Amino acid sequence: MNRCLRFLDIVVGSLSKKKAVLLWLSKKIPLLRVAVCFVFSVCIVQFAYASGAAARGIEGEKKQEELPVEIYLEKAEAGNSQFYIPESVNRLVSALGTRPWEVLSFSRSELEKAIKRNPPDFVFTNSDMASVLERYLHYDHLLSFKNNVSSNAGKLSGSLIVVNKDSDIRKLDMLAGKRIGRLSSSSMAGWKTAVGEVTALGYSPQDFFKRIQSFDNDIEMIRALTKGELSAAILQGCHYERLPGKLQEVVRPLEPRTFSETQCLSTSELYPAWSLMAAPGVPKELNRKVIETLKNDRSLSTFGEWTDPASLRDVYALLKRSHDDLIDSFEPESWTDVIWKARYPALIVLLLLLALFVHDRLVVREVEKQTSLVKESLKKQWAMERKVEAWERASIVSIMSSMVAHELKQPLTVIENYAQSLLSRQKHGSAPIPQETLIFVMQKIEGGVLKAIDIIEHVQSFSKNRPLKRVPTNVSALLNKVVGDFQLKHPKVKLIKAISPDLEIDGDEFELSICFLNILKNSLQAMESQSNPEIKISAEKDSEGVVKVTFTDNGHGLTQEQIKNLRHPLQTSKKDGLGLGLSIVRAIAERHRGSVRIEAAELCGLSIVVQLGRSVEKSQEKG
Repeated sequence: MNRCLRFLDIVVGSLSKKKAVLLWLSKKIPLLRVAVCFVFSVCIVQFAYASGAAARGIEGEKKQEELPVEIYLEKAEAGNSQFYIPESVNRLVSALGTRPWEVLSFSRSELEKAIKRNPPDFVFTNSDMASVLERYLHYDHLLSFKNNVSSNAGKLSGSLIVVNKDSDIRKLDMLAGKRIGRLSSSSMAGWKTAVGEVTALGYSPQDFFKRIQSFDNDIEMIRALTKGELSAAILQGCHYERLPGKLQEVVRPLEPRTFSETQCLSTSELYPAWSLMAAPGVPKELNRKVIETLKNDRSLSTFGEWTDPASLRDVYALLKRSHDDLIDSFEPESWTDVIWKARYPALIVLLLLLALFVHDRLVVREVEKQTSLVKESLKKQWAMERKVEAWERASIVSIMSSMVAHELKQPLTVIENYAQSLLSRQKHGSAPIPQETLIFVMQKIEGGVLKAIDIIEHVQSFSKNRPLKRVPTNVSALLNKVVGDFQLKHPKVKLIKAISPDLEIDGDEFELSICFLNILKNSLQAMESQSNPEIKISAEKDSEGVVKVTFTDNGHGLTQEQIKNLRHPLQTSKKDGLGLGLSIVRAIAERHRGSVRIEAAELCGLSIVVQLGRSVEKSQEKG
């Protein structure tokens, strides 16, 4: 701050006495001192910025001189404009060839997109596009083209509507909703000027011209009119006068108007035609050269000449009144328009946000209130699930222990017999035991030990929930073995078998034995009151390769509600049961990529259907 004030002392010391007074006041009043220093600093910054901007402007002009001048011209597909517009561009490029030029020609739709994507330096276009460029992109209107049939470039482009000579249509408003023809290549002249007349009468263009039909040329359109296919045809300005005499005799202009500026009839008001527009960034010197070149060029005298720009205000008013697509395409939306369009959605959103805020507060209180209760319930549920899982494991191990006692007898018996044989021969034999005999006996003993270990490991794997080791298993042979052992223990039960041979899956023989034996025991308990207990066992493979094993008893059966409850753990139909039997069966089936289904038998009793994973053959085919 002190340095700033000293700088002010030096500067103001060389100024007038009035400014010296300001410095004296700044020293007396601290706030004024700060304000003066701030204003002076802003002036310095502004000066530096202006100097930099000027330097950048000079550099920009140098770079601009190196870039090619871009010219877009709208393609003229009919009339004399298809000759004099391209010729004007050629003359311009030839006269000002010291700089590189880039000329591109577009149709009307392509031109609109190209200007939006990359606004060029110059545009040769019709007055409707020119008015939009002047209004919204701030292009400069350099020149207007005046042809030889008009004395005023602003009174040139119009539309003449013709009807059949014998038609009853006398006024323009009588054409509303009727079939009308137009040239497909017409834009401002021959179409938009006619639309302007219709909207001036208060009609909507969409309703008035709802049966419009396009044609490629005037002759084709007039012939359709004379055949009665059209009620009227819209011609471009001066095209009626160019028709052959025979065609002029069979049609009649509708509400024709004459103008002192032109020799042609027109139903609509007259407007400017072709215009040359320059982008706001084009140097003024280049604009001046372009204007001089085209104005002084007399090579286009056959068609007309380029003159001072005609006003485009009436053209823009016509487009605005007609709600033309060009207005919608180029007119930027103001922030008030955006807000007004979104007023109802914004109000709804605000109300929803308020409602959500209030609801959120209420819900948060209720959630906090219920969270502790839910946590307690979950803890109890998790504890119960762990107990159920432990009971299931304990039940499986309990069932397996009864089977272990039976299964272990065979390997232990083998071990005992061979061990006693060796001891007896060692005690009473006179000759030593040959080595081959010892090896054979020891291998038998080792095999028995390994089988006993395998049985014990199965019990441990169940208790510790280890992954299942699947191997190819013959379900048919296993089921016959389990049913045979069950028959020996329960000879009074009639067992009817219908087991398809060679049913194989990837599974564990020991676990499947537990599954089948558990179902048989449950069926036996369900038939305690029956004098002739009977169990039907069937096994087959379906078309998908799934092995289906069905156990059907003739017990008292269950209701549908009881069957439904059996799907849940700890649910049983027995007075002293824990409800774990079917859970064990279901767990083993799921470990073998299968499922268990409980159904009521046709006459009496219950059917338990065990579906096991795809067979070995089917799995190999799929792979």
